Amino acid sequence: MNPNKAQYELLLRYLGDRLTQAERLRVVELLRTDPAARAFLREVAEQAVMVADVERAKEQRACEMEARRDWEGQPRQVLGRIGGPRTRLAKWPWAVAAAAVIALIASLYFLRPIAERPIAKVTALNGSLQWTGDGGRVSYDLSVGTELPGGTIEGMTPRSWFELEFSDGSTVTISGNSMLTFSARGQKKLYLKEGNMSSNVKPQPAGQPILIYTRSALLEILGTQFEVEAELAATTLNVSAGSVRVRRFSDGSMAVVPAKHRLIAAADREMLPEPVPDSVNRWRSQLYQGPVGTQGRWSPGTNTQAAKLAAIPWTTPRGMTIYTVGLGVSYGDKPPVILQPGSRLRVHGRVGLSRTVYFGVTAKHASGEFAGQFQTIRPAAEFLGGQDFEVVLSLRDFQPVSSHDEMKDKLSSAPFDLVVEAFWCHTLDKQAGLEIAEVELIPLAEAELE
Repeated sequence: MNPNKAQYELLLRYLGDRLTQAERLRVVELLRTDPAARAFLREVAEQAVMVADVERAKEQRACEMEARRDWEGQPRQVLGRIGGPRTRLAKWPWAVAAAAVIALIASLYFLRPIAERPIAKVTALNGSLQWTGDGGRVSYDLSVGTELPGGTIEGMTPRSWFELEFSDGSTVTISGNSMLTFSARGQKKLYLKEGNMSSNVKPQPAGQPILIYTRSALLEILGTQFEVEAELAATTLNVSAGSVRVRRFSDGSMAVVPAKHRLIAAADREMLPEPVPDSVNRWRSQLYQGPVGTQGRWSPGTNTQAAKLAAIPWTTPRGMTIYTVGLGVSYGDKPPVILQPGSRLRVHGRVGLSRTVYFGVTAKHASGEFAGQFQTIRPAAEFLGGQDFEVVLSLRDFQPVSSHDEMKDKLSSAPFDLVVEAFWCHTLDKQAGLEIAEVELIPLAEAELE
């Protein structure tokens, strides 16, 4: 916000030292919360200091003249009247007020708690996100360029993603339903409670590695490129460049994971890094095994029907309700699944009511860096209420989800030759009873035969 006329007058009266105690408190709050007010007062204060400097120089010259006259035996009434340069300067309120203003502005920034100072800024984002800062402040209105003093970022839907850049150029990206807390008091500390995060870390100062905490492990990073997946009882680490030291909380076991390797830190697994497996171009969901890596309401299979995943609602801060289903594809100890031009997705499901359905994928580069989200939209006429459906989706029909111009250089323009992290689909506004029973990625050669 910008100061209004009354606030400008209040700021100018502060310079003249003509405020009550209550008004002084209003000024302090205004300067704490409004950058425009701080900029205005800083500019006026700087001008006041310049004027004071001119006056100080004039007084100095006047005093020198008076001293010369006194030495020559001339009358001293002028010198006695003004009492020297300090007396006149003390009567110049703008100089004193300017110094007070500069001190006040500096104290509002430098003397506030370290946790409130910006430590990173938003460089890319999409979908529904929630930031919670110190003291429980909550914001849904993040934008590219927003500076944050730490806190917690939460992706609210499978379509959510967020990139954060620290002052040293290190970046972290969360995607999907993820929750990340970050701080930088002496060294950077990240707490990935759940979900997926990729990172490109610049070399860190000696003895001050970035620390990443999950529920099951601690990761120490001095400079590398990697991705982390945090679950309730396991942490999966894939290292693309450099190396990462991992300590498992359950027993204190440690391991160093080199480039092109991964490690799953869990109480029931050995702490042994393994080479990242070769990628595949075919994949099929396995909902009959349970709801692992999914978002939605899972139902087990019976003798007459397959296991299924039903859409669950989520309402955005702007009042739009999304009924969504999500399935992880390349996660855990599974091999990376590559999307090829010409490949197709076959989806089996059911709707209770005829509605437009949005189908999408979240993709990343082989290095683990976030590559974007892509979707295709199928009209309601293809989905008859109360009936099962099967749709075959060509990857050539999938378009980037984000429309933000500032993100074009960060994201891929098509999903081809990328690793698919997750599949998702949803309807909008009204419950359609959307259910997914199976999703299959059909590789190019097989798709051409159909």
